[in-house]
Amino acid sequence: MHNFSKKALRFVWFILMAVICMLMIYPLIYSVLGGFNSQSEFNSMGNLFPVPKKLIWNNYIFAFSSTALSPLLNTFLRTAWYTAVVLIMTILIGYVMARYEFKGKQFFMVFIIVAQVIPSVLTLIPTFVMVSHIPLVGGNDLFGNGGRGLYDSQLMLFLPLSWGYLLWPFLFMQSMKSLPLSFEEAAELDGAGFLQTILRVIVPMQKPILTVVAINVALNTWNDWMTPFLYINSTKKTTLPAYLATLTASLQNYGQKDYPKVFALATLAIIPPLFIFLFLQKYIVQGIASAGIKE
Repeated sequence: MHNFSKKALRFVWFILMAVICMLMIYPLIYSVLGGFNSQSEFNSMGNLFPVPKKLIWNNYIFAFSSTALSPLLNTFLRTAWYTAVVLIMTILIGYVMARYEFKGKQFFMVFIIVAQVIPSVLTLIPTFVMVSHIPLVGGNDLFGNGGRGLYDSQLMLFLPLSWGYLLWPFLFMQSMKSLPLSFEEAAELDGAGFLQTILRVIVPMQKPILTVVAINVALNTWNDWMTPFLYINSTKKTTLPAYLATLTASLQNYGQKDYPKVFALATLAIIPPLFIFLFLQKYIVQGIASAGIKE
């Protein structure tokens, strides 16, 4: 009886996991299939799976056209830039916070924690007003009036506007506390300077947590549509997720309902994050363990 109960429990657990997996995979399958439909064929469908009668490649050809290629390139550049900047910031700030004592350290620690609690949506309007009224930029006068400031400037894609990135130096600092000082002292005796110690000792030994930082920042930056959507008004200057949001909104407003085109673009946008997670997920687990985070 006991063995039967265990087998029944395992069966129920298997079914539950299978259902959850299907619910998670379903949007991706729907998006891929939807991209192979024509607009008229898709609008006449009422199926849960929009299997096309004939494969239409026009939507995926559009996804690689010059119109959509600029947002895709901007997304790659923005993701690479943010990942590199946050990694450098994480290493330098986290190392100093872990190894040195200075005035204001506790205040900075509290500031990092508080910054994670404040919803980013609360800072959207103040930040928008600030960047739109920068003096002597974008046609503004000395008092920040008369122009657009940095609004619709491609520079907005590369400015760090989120306090959330301060979380990573904090986690790196926690990971550094488990690393003995003897390694750095040995490097110092060998004549290594500050940067040499960072690059030759700290970075190789903290590779798991740094990989986690890189993966998370890359995924969050790639999927970020709100920032470009809010500050950029040109297709050539925006990112792929923001372009998707703009295209979807325009289709709904003008009643064109060319959703297969949106599905093709969405499939293109999903592929890089999907590959990053599938091939690097083991490093995420290692990094979380090294940072001392328990779920």
